[in-house]
Amino acid sequence: MWIDAGNSNGTGSTLSLDDVELPPAVGEGFARLYGSDERPETAAEWVANIREAIERTRDRSPTVDDLCTVDDGDHAFVGADGTQTYICVLDPLVYPFLTGESGTVRSTTPVRGTEVSFEMDPDGPTVSHDDALVSIGVSDDVEQDDETPIEAVYQEVCGYIQTFEDAAEYDEWAAEVDASTTAVPADEGVAIARELADALFDADGTADGGEADDCCSADACC
Repeated sequence: MWIDAGNSNGTGSTLSLDDVELPPAVGEGFARLYGSDERPETAAEWVANIREAIERTRDRSPTVDDLCTVDDGDHAFVGADGTQTYICVLDPLVYPFLTGESGTVRSTTPVRGTEVSFEMDPDGPTVSHDDALVSIGVSDDVEQDDETPIEAVYQEVCGYIQTFEDAAEYDEWAAEVDASTTAVPADEGVAIARELADALFDADGTADGGEADDCCSADACC
């Protein structure tokens, strides 16, 4: 049974990645990272850049195996088969849309250490904190290179995709990190994950045989 963010109570059910605008500084950072001549202005253009980078470096489209798992990440998907932790919160949010598995996403915020949870089920996601936000960002230290390996892409982006209890926590964090970032309400973050699952990944959600590629280490990404 597929999880569908569109079933939730007004949680961005009609959201399109084309509707999510990226601040110029964030788009310029992504352009440097992906070696693009033009900065992505929307999340849709950003996702196209990610897909091109994975296809270029791995000679295939992204699959569920490209989600960046670690043993001790701050963001987890808890399902019937156990718990898997990830580098950034978008990965466990994407996972149920790729697999159809119901479960709970648990995300620890970077400043206060608060656990924000997302109950992901067929009736729609429920977020534990009404004012929670999800950030998107890219390191300020990126140098332009059209041959950037996907591992480097993860390193420059993953640490800046976080969950926050409220805007005050996000503002405190954003003022200290060496990155260009933006933030959206948590329900929009879930809708972005839904659209990522549709726009970025192969429909079958699995790699064509073989083991998953290692994406990066926790130390490298965060």
